[in-house]
Amino acid sequence: MRALFAVLIVTACARPAMAQDSTLDARYEAIWQEQQAANQMARQRSVALENKVGALEAQMQTETRLREAQPPAPRLATPDNAVAGPVVELPSNIAVWMAQSNARVRAAAANRR
Repeated sequence: MRALFAVLIVTACARPAMAQDSTLDARYEAIWQEQQAANQMARQRSVALENKVGALEAQMQTETRLREAQPPAPRLATPDNAVAGPVVELPSNIAVWMAQSNARVRAAAANRR
């Protein structure tokens, strides 16, 4: 009797498993593999971006160090007693001076023709 009772219990527990869809496991497996592939692609993209950022940082550091290592551009030496050119003084009567300048310009323009 105990053996029969044990067999009935085992059979009752096993029946739902037998009634499951056999393609369900295959679908779960396909979904799991697809998710794993997506995760792997994301990891690869992440590594590629990290590598690119690292390369750009290294390039930036190299360029900075090269700029720091270059000597400054030479500057022309200016003597302490540098003399400025002659200072032009405007006449006190600016209107007369402008009229004379305009007359000289008109005379020069008339000679070209």
